[in-house]
Order: sequence, then C-alpha cells, then structure tokens
Amino acid sequence: MSADPAAMHNPDHIEISVDPALSKLLRVAHRRYFGWRFWYHQYAWSKYLLDPCYRAVASQIRPDTDTIDLGTGLGMLPVLLGLWGGERRCLGTEWDEQKVRYGQRAARELAGIQIQSGDVRDCDIPTCDAITLIDVLHYHPPEAQRDILRRAAVALRPGGRILIREGDLDTRGSSRWTRWVEQLSMRIGWNKGSSTHFRSLVDMRADLSGLGLSVRDVYLAGPLHPGNVLIVAEKPS
Repeated sequence: MSADPAAMHNPDHIEISVDPALSKLLRVAHRRYFGWRFWYHQYAWSKYLLDPCYRAVASQIRPDTDTIDLGTGLGMLPVLLGLWGGERRCLGTEWDEQKVRYGQRAARELAGIQIQSGDVRDCDIPTCDAITLIDVLHYHPPEAQRDILRRAAVALRPGGRILIREGDLDTRGSSRWTRWVEQLSMRIGWNKGSSTHFRSLVDMRADLSGLGLSVRDVYLAGPLHPGNVLIVAEKPS
C-alpha cells in the first residue's frame, strides 16, 4: 500500500498490513453482487478490486467484535467481514432503500451480518467495538459531521475504534478528481445528497481528539481514488 511522503513525518501516521486472505476474499465477495442490476455489480467489482479501502478497513476489525457500518451503501464492508468469519458481526445502515435491498441480497446467509435502513444523521448506534464511515461524512455539513462523530464516540466500548475513510481537502491537486466524482454521483442519482463538504485532515483530527480519542491516519488512495486518507480514532480502554 503506497504511502504519502508527507505522512512519513507524522508521528501519528500508521502503516497497515493487510491479511492476504482478505485479497482472496474480495473476488468471492464481488460475485455475491451478480445477477440483479448490471451497474451495481460492476460498481462492487471495481470498488473491491481497485479501491484499497475495503481490505484496509477490514484489516482493522478484530475477530469476535461488533461493527456498525454507517452509510453502508451496498453493504460491501459487512459482506466482506461476513465472509472473513472469525465471529465478526456487522450491522450496516443505509438511507437509500434500493441499496439496502441489494445489500441484503448480497449478505444473505452470512452469519452475524445485517443490512437495514437508517439515516446516519439520526439513526440509533448500538454499543459496539468498531464504527466505520467509508466516504460518508462529506455528504453532510461540518456541524452534522461533528454530531455523527460525537454519537459514534458515545456508542464505542472502551478500546473501540472509529474508522473513517475521507478525502483530505488540503491535498488539493490529488483530491480534486475525487471531489468531482462525488459531486457527479449525486447529480446522476447514484448517491443521495445535495452537496459535498470535504474538510481538511487537520480539522477532522481535531474533532476526534476533542472527543477524547487517540487519532492516527494513513494515506489510502488508489489510482481511481486519489487524495483519500484512513483515520483510525481509538477510545481509551
């Protein structure tokens, strides 16, 4: 996984080691999205295989833990965790009913995996060990983002983690493409929302530190997803 040279000088920068088993499971996971809507299974295929996000986030989910995936989309992270096993349980919530139905179909018969309707802005967040927000926060204004993070921090058990994949506004050159793609996705109706609200990594780290969480990050971008970072915020044990 490539690293941002600037991040090398950040003492809170982390390196992520991905279990080889996850890379193999990506191909099994994307086949679960075949057979309904062409664009949905093409999207799942491209994201699983070309975006390093899912394998990197999944690698941070310990066995025998409860995870809440807020804004789960097609349920791709829950499906991957269900296939990985190790008694990893995951509840995905999504406000797009069509994606919920597709995610439920892909997750069928996976023990401990559930996809349900819910709006990240006000849905109940059960007590859990990990909360994931993959490309979700930027669809909401900064104050709404802070409220989501506050509620997530409250729901975490001691030692739990919030895992956030977002575009860093300060990496203007590389992230401009990502911001444009996200705006386009709303115009064509793929993602709900009216505008995007990308913020700097510095601001996001400050919000999480203010909630009493220790914060680390790693540059996490693929060739089609530049300018992204993975933030790992951990609650004290």
